[in-house]
Amino acid sequence: MQRRQFVVDVGALLGASVLAPVQVGRRIGAADVQVFRAKVADLYAIDHTQGGRVARRAAAQVLQSVENAVTGGVYLAPVGRDLHALVGTIHSHLGWIEFDAGRKAAARAACTEALTSARLVGDPLLEVRSLDSLSLLAVEQRRPWEAIAAATASGEIAQRHGGPKVKSVVALRQARALSSAGDHAGARRALSQALTWQDRSDSDTDAPPWTAFAGRVEVDYATAAWHVGAGQLAHAIPFLRSAVELLGPKFSRNAALYRARLAEVLMKAGNVEEACAEAVASASAAQGMASARLADRLSSVASLAVRVDTAVARDCIEELRVLGVSARKQRMV
Repeated sequence: MQRRQFVVDVGALLGASVLAPVQVGRRIGAADVQVFRAKVADLYAIDHTQGGRVARRAAAQVLQSVENAVTGGVYLAPVGRDLHALVGTIHSHLGWIEFDAGRKAAARAACTEALTSARLVGDPLLEVRSLDSLSLLAVEQRRPWEAIAAATASGEIAQRHGGPKVKSVVALRQARALSSAGDHAGARRALSQALTWQDRSDSDTDAPPWTAFAGRVEVDYATAAWHVGAGQLAHAIPFLRSAVELLGPKFSRNAALYRARLAEVLMKAGNVEEACAEAVASASAAQGMASARLADRLSSVASLAVRVDTAVARDCIEELRVLGVSARKQRMV
């Protein structure tokens, strides 16, 4: 029987038996769980500083260690639940890492595994994160109905179990999904909700680690994306500038990505000189990172510069080439 069908058929009824301790192997206790949690926390830093391709290898190693403990250890039921929850958390993070590494099929598989684990252990916030990631992937794969359905399901769970930060992130995902389907009015309402929840998040001390990126930066970036989707490039630029300025050094990959997005929109709006400056700054900051999304975005800017064919644009193309960015006809949404 397939694992996913097993979950659908039996669901939470088998939670206790799934987490029953194995009777052979090394004893696994709460201290081991804490060590695993610290390794999972380190993945966030690797992802944000080095990009998805590097983080994917680190995440695979941590996942293997935790799964070895699950299958080969001796532990009590509470520890077993924690281990299974960690497996789900790593799969959820892998979903995002694979997405950044440009491996959409692997990202989808990882998110589905995370969703399975979330339901087995009864972790609603992990389920929210998994559904959010599936919604983003559906947007990239041009599956608007699926994107909206996943974001809506995530929102229903978040309303019952999430704090302001979680709800803000979910609203941003809903805005992205609705915008991808052409429902710009619905997307704007979702953005308004995200801002409302973000304004209430200062007192949210129990927000899960995966919401650490959320804040005014993400609201500004999502608002810019809405304006781009609505064909309002001039209105998008101030929000993109704000997102770039507000994003701190902790999220260096995202800072480079947002700057590349700003360069792309500036180029499309006809502000070639500023676009080139932002693109070169992004490519310089991206040295040492292995992010397929960032590489594609910079390549898109270079391709737009080729079409402009001015002295400034030609200099920009050469500077980007020296920094490892080649022009090709590829565009990210």
